[in-house]
Amino acid sequence: MKLGAQLYSLRTFAQTPEDLRTTIEKCKAMGYQNVQFSGVAQMGADVWAQISKETGMEIVCTHNAFDRIVNDTDALIAEHKIFGCSVIGIGSMPNEFRGSRAALEKFFEVMEEPVKKIEAAGMHFAYHNHAFEFEPFSDAEGCAMDALIEKKNWFLILDTGWVNFAGKNAAEYIERIGGERLQCIHFKEFQKAEVSTICPCGEGFSNFPEIIAACEKVGVKNALVEQDNAPSKEDPFNEMERSANYLLPLIAKE
Repeated sequence: MKLGAQLYSLRTFAQTPEDLRTTIEKCKAMGYQNVQFSGVAQMGADVWAQISKETGMEIVCTHNAFDRIVNDTDALIAEHKIFGCSVIGIGSMPNEFRGSRAALEKFFEVMEEPVKKIEAAGMHFAYHNHAFEFEPFSDAEGCAMDALIEKKNWFLILDTGWVNFAGKNAAEYIERIGGERLQCIHFKEFQKAEVSTICPCGEGFSNFPEIIAACEKVGVKNALVEQDNAPSKEDPFNEMERSANYLLPLIAKE
């Protein structure tokens, strides 16, 4: 398994080609082996491809706006082909599809055609979770996470921090979903069960040795560190480096 950097964590340093290149090079120097593009300024797929090639850091997945996935699918696919990324992800479902099984089914209906196009292009659509997906439906048994796992043709970018935040066991969900649908997952850490307390990995309540063991067991390919609030910290790059320094020795032991 490779450890990557979710560039949303450093999004304020990825708004020009020069800054993006420097940011990726800094991540590489920390020990990160690849990247996810999210929150990065739109510079053109050819620019992203060139920076990825020059730095030697593969773009393993992306997060994209719901509107682009649904209404600009063909262009999105073409762009991903240019910079060599096969996992087209979404950060979350819009609010109108949350809370009930009926609303979620409408989300599935809207996504059906774009997902078919993505699959026909030899790529994969992937859904990234937060904590709300674990809340019980208002009109049926179960929860959105159960239904998402049932969508066998969808990949998942499982966010281990949000799973733990919801009071669930991230390692158990990794094994339940399996490595085939978890090419990329997020390593996120909370100091305590408050949204404002996201912190570097190893400084909170996640059991990363257990999580990493589960990843290795099922064959997860890429674990990407995502620290949403890093840009608001005094030294965002140090926040990401602390995660790398903690996680890399654990991954090397497996």
